Amino acid sequence: DLVGSTMLSGQLDPEDLRTVVRAYQETAAEVIQRYEGHIAQYLGDGLLVYFGYPQAHEDDAQRAVHTGVELVEAIGGLNTRLEASYGVQLAVRLGIHTGPVVVGDIGSGGRHEQLALGETPNIAARLEGLAAPNTVVISPVTARLVRQTFVLEDLGASALKGVAVPVAASRVLGRRTPSR
Repeated sequence: DLVGSTMLSGQLDPEDLRTVVRAYQETAAEVIQRYEGHIAQYLGDGLLVYFGYPQAHEDDAQRAVHTGVELVEAIGGLNTRLEASYGVQLAVRLGIHTGPVVVGDIGSGGRHEQLALGETPNIAARLEGLAAPNTVVISPVTARLVRQTFVLEDLGASALKGVAVPVAASRVLGRRTPSR
């Protein structure tokens, strides 16, 4: 999700805003594709991305976190261009949760989408809400799967709207350097 998109829409002409949002989406899509993620939806200034669908990998949790870390880095590069052309800089926040879902057609009439249903995407969205600008926040399930590859900071347990028990979130600080 983009941080401060409402404020951004007040700063830019609608056509310039469209150009900036498209540049963000294209930058995100490049990183997501590198790790074989699937963009399920463009949600205005946010993206809903799946790893493990339609193609599953043994390391989908790691792929998702690599994507998050690289997306934050890529936005830094994009900001150089956006600052020069439009006088703005973007920030993103990301939430990642690993868990079971059912993917299927949702919708009626002439509009259908392949969406994942279950608690997993809801928790990911709530974790995104806990993330500070330009950070990646992950669930304890994801943390267990990636802690050998990434340095994590425990954020403690947080009550998430609609989730029965508090969730212990972690912030991704970066990749672990290989020991020699």
